[in-house]
Amino acid sequence: MRTVRSLFSVSGSSLLAWGLLVSVTSGCGKGDDGPKLNCPNGMRTIWLDALNNVGECEVITPLGDGRAPRSGLEQAYPAMNRPPGALTTPERIELGRLLYFDPILSGDNSVACASCHHPANGFTDNRAVSTGIRGQKGGRSAPTVWNAAWSGEQFWDGRAKTLEDQAKGPIQNPIEMDQNPALLLTELKAIPEYSRRFDEAFRGSGGSAVTLDNIASAIAAFERTIASVNSPFDRYAAGDRSAMNESAVRGLNLFRSVSTRCFECHELPTFAMKEYKVLGVPSLGDPTKVDDDRGRAAISPGASVERAFRVPTLRNVAKTAPYMHNGSLKTLDEVLEFYAKGGGLGRGYKLDNVDDKIRKFDLTPDEKADLTAFLEALTDESMLPEVPKQVPSGLPVPKGPL
Repeated sequence: MRTVRSLFSVSGSSLLAWGLLVSVTSGCGKGDDGPKLNCPNGMRTIWLDALNNVGECEVITPLGDGRAPRSGLEQAYPAMNRPPGALTTPERIELGRLLYFDPILSGDNSVACASCHHPANGFTDNRAVSTGIRGQKGGRSAPTVWNAAWSGEQFWDGRAKTLEDQAKGPIQNPIEMDQNPALLLTELKAIPEYSRRFDEAFRGSGGSAVTLDNIASAIAAFERTIASVNSPFDRYAAGDRSAMNESAVRGLNLFRSVSTRCFECHELPTFAMKEYKVLGVPSLGDPTKVDDDRGRAAISPGASVERAFRVPTLRNVAKTAPYMHNGSLKTLDEVLEFYAKGGGLGRGYKLDNVDDKIRKFDLTPDEKADLTAFLEALTDESMLPEVPKQVPSGLPVPKGPL
């Protein structure tokens, strides 16, 4: 089994006996037998240090049990991107879930993480650009949190190395949440439930565990449970030929064809890539011009990455419109048309660094429908977390974007 992890203690003589057994036999259990942690749906218990009762939750991924693939389409997931010491325990997951939906993280208590990345909206806000504190507009589209744990670097330009790094950014960003970290810690420590939950999750006392690093760690732990791994495509790849209809199967073949070359950037099994590509995306305000956002080049200067952006996952892509880093393409139909016409070059933009895979190809209306059917077959929201009815601050829980 690969990926998500967490720290948790279970008391009792039965666990001690189980811990001794696990440590003697393997040092790490998969959780198929013995005591279980209270892991979210779609996750399983693994023991990291059974003698000290340290375990965590892990996403159940295809081939995660070590079995042989049933087809060439079935591939094992890579390890999630996690900093040293990151753990995905039930306590951290639940604390992160509450923080994710709590507007207390913003300077005026009006904006939560869920305001721009809401589960009802594909963990985006379904807007071209997001609205932050005091009605301010950001410059880019909110990327989905689905499978972000496998994305490597975070944000469209990759300026954050991990989910933990990413979580700290919006909290302090003057356009997004505009929160003073020191003030936030004071506010959280003053709420008994938060003080208790932080100490339980990070082994503190008297609120000592309420830190900015632990806020980010808890949110990241929660986000590592937001996994889409059991779509109709996954069931088809595992041998269930009834999982996708004929149109979606034709779309899969087109997706993997040398004419479209979609699969070369949206690789199995994540349907993403840890690289940055130049497409020549149109400006949101004026489609006759290329967008002037420098993308990756603003973080890591170089002519080859001017206007380059991270390759996003296509899982749950049918739920995350509009598309591209600036939300300039409103529908999947527009996206397919953009690629078929050769990206920005097909629109006449003067660019010399567009990725070499972006080339014109013929696409009939029927083929476009088949490709769309396949992209829709990448939808899986079976691990959709529950939105809390209330959060410890007592502030209103966001029901959607601002």
